[in-house]
Amino acid sequence: KEPKPAGNFKVCVCGGAGGIGQPLSLLMGMDPNVSELCIFDLNVAMVPPAGVAADLGHLERKSAVKGYVMEVGKNPIDYLEECLTG
Repeated sequence: KEPKPAGNFKVCVCGGAGGIGQPLSLLMGMDPNVSELCIFDLNVAMVPPAGVAADLGHLERKSAVKGYVMEVGKNPIDYLEECLTG
């Protein structure tokens, strides 16, 4: 597999709607090497991942931001393929 050039990385922050994940997601969204940012968390998070992604989508950066949510007890392989591949 060919390595991605600098400035074209996809980053997934697992737990991105939590107290540590939100600032980490902000830092990743501001990094010029990140072209796609995925925020993933469980449906029991205080803030929905889609809300965090919507807030980060207002950054004046080139990265595309999308939120992913999974219900507790579900099989991660059924929900996270799009989030974790690329």
